[in-house]
Amino acid sequence: MNFRLFFLNLLANIFLAGVVFAQAASPQAVTPQANTPASSLPFIETHQAFLDLTNDGVLMNISAHPDDEDGATLAYYRMKYGVKTYSILFTRGEGGQNETGPELYEELGVLRTNETLDAGKLLGAEVHFLKFMDFGYSKTATETFKKWGGQQEVLRRLVFAIRKYKPDVIFTNHSTVEGHGHHQVVAISSVAAFDAAADSTMFPEQLKLKGVAPWQPRKLFFRNFGRTNQTADVVNPIGDTNAVREKSYLDIAADALAMHKTQGMDRADLRRFTRGLSMYRLMRSNSMYERDTTTFFGGINLWRDESLGSLRSIKQGLSVLHEKNDSLAADASILLYKIEAQKSLVRNSLAQRTLAQWQNEIEQLLFYKYLCCDGKTTLVTTDSYLTPNQTTRVSASIRTDAESRWTFDLPKGWTVRQSSSSFDPAKRVNTQEFALTVGRNPQLTQPAESANYSPIEFEQEVIGHVRYYLNGHSVSYSLPLSPLNVGEPFHFFVTPKVAWWSGKKKSPVRLTVFGGAYRRDSLSVKISVSLPKELKCEFDNNGQKSFFDQKKQEIAITTEGGGFWVHGVLTVSPQSNARPGDYVIRFKNGDAVEEVTFKVFDVAADTTIQLGIIKSYDNTLEAAAEQLDMKYKSLDGKDLENDLSQFNTIVVDIRAYLVREDLKRNNQKLLEYVKRGGNLVVMYQKDQDWKPEYAPYPFSVTRKRVSVEEAPVKVLQPDHPLFNTPNTITDADWDDWKQERGVYFPDNVSPQYTQLLSSSDPDEVPLPTGYLVASYGSGSYIYTSYVWYRQLKEYNAGAWRNFINMICYPNHRNNRNPKP
Repeated sequence: MNFRLFFLNLLANIFLAGVVFAQAASPQAVTPQANTPASSLPFIETHQAFLDLTNDGVLMNISAHPDDEDGATLAYYRMKYGVKTYSILFTRGEGGQNETGPELYEELGVLRTNETLDAGKLLGAEVHFLKFMDFGYSKTATETFKKWGGQQEVLRRLVFAIRKYKPDVIFTNHSTVEGHGHHQVVAISSVAAFDAAADSTMFPEQLKLKGVAPWQPRKLFFRNFGRTNQTADVVNPIGDTNAVREKSYLDIAADALAMHKTQGMDRADLRRFTRGLSMYRLMRSNSMYERDTTTFFGGINLWRDESLGSLRSIKQGLSVLHEKNDSLAADASILLYKIEAQKSLVRNSLAQRTLAQWQNEIEQLLFYKYLCCDGKTTLVTTDSYLTPNQTTRVSASIRTDAESRWTFDLPKGWTVRQSSSSFDPAKRVNTQEFALTVGRNPQLTQPAESANYSPIEFEQEVIGHVRYYLNGHSVSYSLPLSPLNVGEPFHFFVTPKVAWWSGKKKSPVRLTVFGGAYRRDSLSVKISVSLPKELKCEFDNNGQKSFFDQKKQEIAITTEGGGFWVHGVLTVSPQSNARPGDYVIRFKNGDAVEEVTFKVFDVAADTTIQLGIIKSYDNTLEAAAEQLDMKYKSLDGKDLENDLSQFNTIVVDIRAYLVREDLKRNNQKLLEYVKRGGNLVVMYQKDQDWKPEYAPYPFSVTRKRVSVEEAPVKVLQPDHPLFNTPNTITDADWDDWKQERGVYFPDNVSPQYTQLLSSSDPDEVPLPTGYLVASYGSGSYIYTSYVWYRQLKEYNAGAWRNFINMICYPNHRNNRNPKP
């Protein structure tokens, strides 16, 4: 759990109360009505709703991470042909870098989930996650399968998605043999799942779930990156302009890609990667289509399936519905009743999918045609945060000619009852009030950092279905009650999750305990604290309604309800006999547990060093300087233009050359600073952000990396001051790294640099360029590709000792023969 995102998000929530049968699946473009302003959102949405009725096909894009989706191709089939589109992602991208702030891991996953959902809305694609953990870059499918629970577990989750969403065509950007190990696994699993999803003996437990049934896709395509049109089976003209939106599908995808801000995709140029075409190879297919490669759906005729025979009269009505604007409500009413009647009769998966799709499309058409701009169609709850057994008020309003009738799909154990109803004939609005009671054991959706990894089979939606009158005709509409935040009545958080104690530290270690209630009534709770005998603590309640019982080791908190929060500070230090090591402090309230790793280790540091920090989007370096009681300053553009001689060391943060124009503009001043005796430490930069002339002696930056965090590290210059003063670096200092060793290793390194470390992934050539140092004039220049910042965040003792040696190097660089 991450208190920062969780706390802020929840506080915000609290206070914010085919046209003919033979072409049914093959895409058919629909021309918009003339003399209608294309800039009008209702027109765009209404046009899309009409378009959707002409096509019954379903398309699924499968990707490893957020921003891997082929947005242009999704937009092309959705917005040109009216195909139902899904974007299925294996992970939430929590193992990546964050170009907007310091959040990493699960809390980064929350940010990237929201970005992906926003991107999906622009693409018209429904987004779902298979909830595998992104553990960082992987070079092999073997490692990825192992960390994701094995091939069967990966296959199980993908098969579930195919059986639930029932795509006719699946496509992916990824390859079975090239690139990221996560990408390889997606491609390998896509091939295996193509037939496994249709095999009822595979994962039979899934078939007991509502809406999940054996399903055989028709085609599977892989992206034909970097190859010619002649080797592709389908070429999609994604550079074409959509007449309704007055944008190309590629530009629509670029807008969606820009939503991925934590990955810096708001600065990306999508057109660099395509010639306005997306090319795909057919990898798998079944026999239920004729050979036709004009589009993904070429040759597929769903109406050859006998199970659709009873639905032909409905299809005929749908095919002309867009021509009946004057009698749209009447015709839609008849079709909705026919669909409802057929639902109880058909058993075939394709027929069930088709009926559900038709009903949704008709309802959306009526909504955008008549209701979306009146502000009267709402389904809202008075409480944005729900707890087990809580009863909340739900208000349902809709514009109608007469009274309406609401029914609800509820999670197991939930109940709803109507409490009041009113109809305003002047405004033609019917409003009903309901009392919704949450089940005794609901699936928790908050905090998102943990709930995001609940089982993929889990669904907990409250969906309202209303039958209302439109122009005198009875029709229906469905909409979800959202957001649906469900959590325990009381929550608590402890921050930070990792703390460090050194005998040389002047400041105490302070752990902040936050507690809060999401019920209207007051609540008294206790948090037990399991403190190792090697540690001692004191508690400061900050004058709030909380106190610490030293004897019972309990924090007692009384809340006033309604989102009231309190917090206290636990000051922790080791007993006099505590040895260096890791100690776990455990906080517990009911089933909720928070753990803090308290690390005890000493480092040697020259606190007289004057440190300058050129930060990017991360705060790790500043936090480290504060922990070391060092004098530091975060340098802005003006600072870089002024005299820098006051600083013994200046550190350039990870990827600062990407986000700091003032850094690039003043890079020569930094080199002059080095020449006059300064020490410049540059953390890793990416190849696209780096220019060889940024360094005093040129080198290039590559995409080479050491992705295995346990990969052996060889010290090439053991007598070098950077490994000896003020801290002596030993073999143990390379243990317990998180996620990866190093990224973007240099190449073509000038001979003036001393190469200090070498490391490599298994069975690969060692990379000796990840830690470089050179003398330049009277000063020193250090460049390192090792991922120190992740280790500093985790208080890895070896990483801290190495980092201190870097920033203290000016006081020791002339000591060429130190004694270990």
